[in-house]
Amino acid sequence: MSNLSQDEISNSGIKIFQNKDLYSFNLDTILLYNFAKTSKKGNIVDLCAGNGAIGLSLAAKTNSKIYLVELQKVLADLAQKSIEENNLNDQVKVINTDIKDIQKYLKHDSIDMIVCNPPYFTSKEHTQTKENPVLAIARHEIKTDLNKILYTIKVLLKENSHVYMVYRPDRLSELFVKMADNRLQPKKVRFVRSHADDNANLVLVDAIKTVKESSLIVQPDLVMYDGNELSAEGREIIDGQ
Repeated sequence: MSNLSQDEISNSGIKIFQNKDLYSFNLDTILLYNFAKTSKKGNIVDLCAGNGAIGLSLAAKTNSKIYLVELQKVLADLAQKSIEENNLNDQVKVINTDIKDIQKYLKHDSIDMIVCNPPYFTSKEHTQTKENPVLAIARHEIKTDLNKILYTIKVLLKENSHVYMVYRPDRLSELFVKMADNRLQPKKVRFVRSHADDNANLVLVDAIKTVKESSLIVQPDLVMYDGNELSAEGREIIDGQ
């Protein structure tokens, strides 16, 4: 691992090992970590965990048992290295598996909260990074797809428990339709823009597993920059204030 580094999300105090030649967390990860209302007890899953940055950092906020579910072994190994570095072996566990096999490791209706930063792009989209297969799988629906991810969330979550996701606004209608197909009801949505007059480039979604109808709250936009400088809220999120 020639470009191995240790980084931290929002001053959480948790050191995350990353190989920036392969994959590293970015703003999406930081925003989802800050958006999620962390369960204080029970079991948490970081689905499509990558190097485990979100799930590991949540250990700074909760004593819940945390499972990092990641398909790619090279990223799962980085997550395990971070677990050991932060002395979190008793709280955090890596599950290196395809999500279709998750019930070999976790029981149906056993999870109190899920965070998920899934692949954003379809396998056909031109953004696929051919020279970096690890990044390509993390960003594109090569090994899984949105419906499989949402089905897995439905299977794992307890009734009336929450999943927090970060996604692309241009696929939001598809996300909502497929959530409904999987008994997941969006509760809160927040759009993220670089500047106030830019189109939203990310959307944060808080959804609940329920058979009941649910009202949707669209929160005020998160605007990350004021001119060339981080906005006050953007700075608070990055700095973990």
